[in-house]
Amino acid sequence: MRNDSKYPEWFLWFAEHGVRILILLVIGAFALFYVRARTHTEERLDAIEESIEYEPPRAYAPPNLDEYAVTDLSAASLPIGHTVYVPIYSHIYHDGGRPYLLEATLSVRNADVESPVYLSSIHYYDTNGRLSRKYVDRLIRLAPLQTIEFLVERHDVTGGSGANFIVEWRASDTFVEAPFIEAIMVGRSGTNAISFVSLGRELKRKKAN
Repeated sequence: MRNDSKYPEWFLWFAEHGVRILILLVIGAFALFYVRARTHTEERLDAIEESIEYEPPRAYAPPNLDEYAVTDLSAASLPIGHTVYVPIYSHIYHDGGRPYLLEATLSVRNADVESPVYLSSIHYYDTNGRLSRKYVDRLIRLAPLQTIEFLVERHDVTGGSGANFIVEWRASDTFVEAPFIEAIMVGRSGTNAISFVSLGRELKRKKAN
């Protein structure tokens, strides 16, 4: 039979509860370390965010073609010419034939990292093949990796479900990378939304006049 009377009471208490106390101390130390580390990380992130000037996305505005103007060249002087067809849907049908209105963005991106490309015309045609609007009717220049965008607003239903853009672009030589031309359609009705992309398709290679 163990005689505990020869040990001090504090020793007996510690022998009984010491392991628990040690575990609690370890947990407390770990929690303190975690809180300090997280606080330090958040302070660093806040400092980084404050050092970066935030620029919100700008609202769409039609491009000013004067900023892309070309004065020292003509379309006829550029030997390489291409025509691209881009399907556009100002609406699609749903629910037994009801029109679902869409907003479309035509995006023309110069994919060449060194050379400019030139746009000689961008025309918008409706479902019946009639010319609806001329977005570009003069030679303009896209610098390397530059993009130009044209918006067909949701309320503009003149194009219809079979509308299209015809994009004519030119270059100074055959080694220029072809521009990436696509249209993005988006629409929303209540809690439902839809979006999809249509890619431009080259129709033929045109020779300079």
